[in-house]
Amino acid sequence: MGIPFWKCVTALTMFLVLSLHIANVHGLAVMSIDIGSEWMKVAIVSPGVPMEIALNKESKRKTPTAVAFRNGERTFGEDALTVGVRFPSNCYIYFLDLLGKKIDNPIVDLYKKRFPYYNIIPDPKRNTVLFKHGESDDYFSPEELVAMMLEKAREFAQDSAGQAINEAVISVPGYFGQAERNAMLKAAEIAGIKVLQLINSYTAAALNYGIFRTKSFNETSPMYMMFYDMGAYGTQVSVVSYQLIKSKDRIAPELQPHLAVLGVGYERNLGGLEMQLRLRDYLASKFNNLKLTPNDVTKNTRSMAKLFKEAGRLKNVLSANTEHFAQIEGLIDEKDMRIKVTREELEELCKDLFDKVVIPAKRALEASGLTIELIEQVMLSGAGTRVPRVQDRLVKDLKSNQPLGRSLNTDEAAALGAAYKAADLSNGFKVKAFITKDATLFPIQVTFDKEVIDENKPAKQVKRILFGHMNPYPQRKIITFNKHQQDFDFTVGYAELSHLDENEIKCLGSLSLSHIKLNGVQDAYSKYQGQEGTDTKGIKAHFVMDDSGLLILQNVELLVEKTVTADTEEESTLSKIGNTISNLFKGPEEVLKEEKPVHEAPEEDPISQAFNNTTNSTEPFDHTNSTEQVKLNDTIPISDSKKNLKVVTVKETIDVNHEYLFVLPAQDDDLQSSINKITELKEIDLAKSRKETSLNNLETAIIETREKLEQPDYSSSATEIETQSILDKCSEISNWLEDDGFGAEAEVLDSKFDDLKKIVLPVWERTFEHAERPSRLDALNSALNSSNSFLEKIKNSTLDDTPFTQVEIDTLDKLISEITNWKDKQVEEQEKLPKYVDPVLTVQTIAMKHSSIEREMRYLMTKFTSWKPKKKEEPKVKKEKDDSHTEL
Repeated sequence: MGIPFWKCVTALTMFLVLSLHIANVHGLAVMSIDIGSEWMKVAIVSPGVPMEIALNKESKRKTPTAVAFRNGERTFGEDALTVGVRFPSNCYIYFLDLLGKKIDNPIVDLYKKRFPYYNIIPDPKRNTVLFKHGESDDYFSPEELVAMMLEKAREFAQDSAGQAINEAVISVPGYFGQAERNAMLKAAEIAGIKVLQLINSYTAAALNYGIFRTKSFNETSPMYMMFYDMGAYGTQVSVVSYQLIKSKDRIAPELQPHLAVLGVGYERNLGGLEMQLRLRDYLASKFNNLKLTPNDVTKNTRSMAKLFKEAGRLKNVLSANTEHFAQIEGLIDEKDMRIKVTREELEELCKDLFDKVVIPAKRALEASGLTIELIEQVMLSGAGTRVPRVQDRLVKDLKSNQPLGRSLNTDEAAALGAAYKAADLSNGFKVKAFITKDATLFPIQVTFDKEVIDENKPAKQVKRILFGHMNPYPQRKIITFNKHQQDFDFTVGYAELSHLDENEIKCLGSLSLSHIKLNGVQDAYSKYQGQEGTDTKGIKAHFVMDDSGLLILQNVELLVEKTVTADTEEESTLSKIGNTISNLFKGPEEVLKEEKPVHEAPEEDPISQAFNNTTNSTEPFDHTNSTEQVKLNDTIPISDSKKNLKVVTVKETIDVNHEYLFVLPAQDDDLQSSINKITELKEIDLAKSRKETSLNNLETAIIETREKLEQPDYSSSATEIETQSILDKCSEISNWLEDDGFGAEAEVLDSKFDDLKKIVLPVWERTFEHAERPSRLDALNSALNSSNSFLEKIKNSTLDDTPFTQVEIDTLDKLISEITNWKDKQVEEQEKLPKYVDPVLTVQTIAMKHSSIEREMRYLMTKFTSWKPKKKEEPKVKKEKDDSHTEL
């Protein structure tokens, strides 16, 4: 009896190739952009790729923040800086800090002094900065230049992620005020990027540090860290705390890591740029002293641009070496420069800068209310901290007990921290919650006139702090005007800035942010005058400092409490249960819902003064007379004895006329003009890129065609006539390229490529057929052999031992026979033909036959794997009766 088929199937060699089909699902990728004054870094988060830096076209991890225009061509990064060496006025650099600045701002004056070769003119409408490009009529605003860099950043991110990306978190310096932040958002809008949040660079770096060290945080005592960031333009220092805090989820509370910025200090002009400029001027002075030429090198903009580039390289080298030679070929009048510079000379040049190194750190400590002994470690970030003298002064002047921290990636920390925040804010990812609370660097106040009682007396001006210095945000606050019953106005602006010097205050620009006029106040009050049981609670203005550090007036309303008669019927049990469940699942209000009251009150009232002094605290204020104890849209019972009366709150919306007083970015037609300009430049870049690709494809095709025709495999697949025709076509196109081709458009280059492709494609196809045919026949023979082996096993078994019918067995037998006969006949005919003749046995037909035998075998194998063989019953053996036992 033969062995059952199902018992020996494991011994068969399975010929089926199992293929894994992976669905190409495009996830929602997000990016972060850390755009600094000198460098730009881009990070992405995409499905399966947690936080990584996106590489640029040169496969580098950071790109110079530079845009250049020359001969109708726009370049970025290193290519732009190359243009800038020869044509300094054509390459725009260090323009980030010009965002939101008027033409008379001290920062603009300093920029003109540092880079005198730019033609900077005032915007005729906004009085902001405009770069006039050369002798043309082209003008570029800082917002447009930033938009170009953001657009390039998205290009890098999309190339790395392999999909479209439109959402981003952008890092900005912490000292950016309302004008600068609005300008950055407008630049992103021009670039067509949706900004999830603006995040301060030091907060992003602290977040990047914290996400990998949550296990070192605890619930009882915060861990304090100082982050010292010296970048190219300025220095920022932050003191932050890390702590685990239980979430307010009533159902399943959990410990969540919290990051809070406690103190910030900064020096806007303490950075690598100032050191580089001083080294540039030092090299120029040393070269002039050599008297190699009668011309002053400082008067030549191209020479100064070369010196600036060499000074940057020399500064970096002297951070690791004690001395180095500055070398430039043909600096001016074909004279070369070679000057030895020591680290001591650089330190002497920047002595006053190094004296300022510790100042922002001390300011941050003072703002936080901590001492250096409580700081766990001072963590360095930013390229400027690589300068040895900077580190020495920090160690000497801060007197920290711990060594300086160098574990943070100085270049990429902010970009990676912002990427984590982007993933958290995006709907496409779920990340572990890490709560961040930033701090208000510039306090904001509301200024208004008291309600005039005696018209003969001048109105007294009242100031109320809305967001104090180092107040946490995001946060909501409400200011209540109790005594104003007529239309009135108030101003929102920066408050006391005693922690800043005079020049820095000027750099902020306008200290008044907006003028707000309220209309319809009297009409709103008149609706409820004389009504019994009504009590007006004043005009309430709702302000928000959002995650991006932007101040927003959400709405203004009159709040009225009305005593009304309640329904006499008891609230149904089902309704009570529903309300109870609803309240149970209301969960914690998000941070922005934590509204802090700021009330209008007479200055002579000591109780009100005390109240105003406490409203800046992050803790909620508890005062029995405060109207904020009444929640909006809620009801308050009068007493237990008067259950048929209740108090409801009514809100009357007040019309707001909002006039911004700081520098606003382009609006309406000007904004659309900027968008059109950027779109047009992008289309030009795409056309240029397409032309370069077409030209490269055509040149490559000519070279490869000539090389392949010299190889036996290709030459044997073409007749002599075909070979000569192809070579003639290559020569024809080559001559055309030399004469006119390099100036041709992409469409013309593509047509030439198609002409060449038409005559070489038949030869390449024959070559492919001859090269691939043996391996495809081997695969087909292997499938046929496996099928024959499978068929023999079936034939050697009875039908009861297999799940197959006789029809299925006959079908397989017939298919194997037909394919075998077809193959033998086709192979015989093919072997008779020369290689330059089109084949009769093609790879495609072999694949079709292979597919048909695989399909039949797959069907049979699927049927076999789901088949369960029947168990054969063994014959029962009757027991013989034992006569030795007697039945009872």
